[in-house]
Amino acid sequence: MVRKLVDFIEPELHHPISMADTCADPFEIFTTPVESGKGCLLQIYPACSNSELMRLTSSRTVIGRDPSCDVSINDNAMSRTHAAVVLLGRGYFLADLNSTNGTYVDDQLLRGRIPLEGGELIRMGGCILKFMAAMDEEANYHAVVHELMIRDSLTNAFNRSYLIPLMESQLAKCREQQQIFSAILLDIDHFKQINDQHGHLVGDEVLRIFCERIRHELRKMDMLARFGGEEFVIACCRTSLTEASRIAERSRLAISSEPFQTQAGPISVTCSLGVACSNGFDFPTCDLLISAADSLLYNSAKKSGRNRVQVFAPSATRFPR
Repeated sequence: MVRKLVDFIEPELHHPISMADTCADPFEIFTTPVESGKGCLLQIYPACSNSELMRLTSSRTVIGRDPSCDVSINDNAMSRTHAAVVLLGRGYFLADLNSTNGTYVDDQLLRGRIPLEGGELIRMGGCILKFMAAMDEEANYHAVVHELMIRDSLTNAFNRSYLIPLMESQLAKCREQQQIFSAILLDIDHFKQINDQHGHLVGDEVLRIFCERIRHELRKMDMLARFGGEEFVIACCRTSLTEASRIAERSRLAISSEPFQTQAGPISVTCSLGVACSNGFDFPTCDLLISAADSLLYNSAKKSGRNRVQVFAPSATRFPR
């Protein structure tokens, strides 16, 4: 199993991450310190916001293009099961799994199995990973930088550039493993009026309170992301449409149950929500799934009076034979 470390760290402070920010694989985020001697992998090329610092916690970690791999990398130049990092005793070894294009360690073609000491650059296809023998200062530095890249600075929700690749990866796994993935799109009702009447600083305050209330209603496996402006997405891994609808309704009630206490005084806030789900075949891409939820949000929930949840039930619980 590979676990991803992106603890939220501020200078002099270390705040625990709320439930909405702590998600089951593949969104799992650790808040506990890494044990000494545990190896890590970091994708350093291509550099992107969804490059994770990954703890190697099992005796064998398979890396490849196949979604079922412990480390799955979407690279057509990589074999489906390309290489493996093996833990023997207290040491790590890297082995090529008869890949088509080979595995290179510090620009040398890997033949058989070699020990990893820390600092090696591992090239597979067009991707380069760096192996770290333990969570040292360099690894912690990468974790902090990565955290800044993947979160919205105002609300501490994940950002759009982090959300989309993870959703694409999950939809691919749904096709392989016959699972359901649900997306909830949320939009704060009449948010422009709040900004116009009270100013943007109060509007920012409303966004922060909004996210905090939503976090308390989510499970460990759910992920909250800011999609843009006052629009947010809750990504629900391995979640049926029925359960996603319950999460959406709990979230709606959490927002509307009592006014937000702001510097401008109490402000009543509501939100509208659209819920859609996919098995990887219905709405096979992130754009299509979010577009389905978006249509429900704006064409149904908003037009029906706002402050409500609208659900769409496609054939998302039926799988092709």
